[in-house]
Amino acid sequence: MLVALFTLWLLGGSSTCLLDYIADTRDSVKTVMVKDERQKAALITLKLMKKTAGTHNKQAGKIAKGLDKAFRDHAVSAGEIDAIWDTYFTGVDQYNHDMIELRFELREHINREEWAAIFADEP
Repeated sequence: MLVALFTLWLLGGSSTCLLDYIADTRDSVKTVMVKDERQKAALITLKLMKKTAGTHNKQAGKIAKGLDKAFRDHAVSAGEIDAIWDTYFTGVDQYNHDMIELRFELREHINREEWAAIFADEP
């Protein structure tokens, strides 16, 4: 049980906060932006962000289960566990890259004033 909790702590579990943030941003885009092609493009980008986050959460969950299983099997080598971690960290790097690219894509669809209004509550 302790191994499972440790694994979930390291992998972060499911990221509902990010999904809530994306949903809030989507609502703000609908409120702030005029309903036109730019708004539609921004909403499509936010939908891609949500899908990317969901896919990443599912993959992290599968890796957490794989790590839990590996930690329980005392015959598993350190190399096999390292391979699981390498898969996880490669996925995190790709996820971070994809989300940054999507944020830049979002920025292309929203002008400066709209951006300031949409993200006004950010610290």
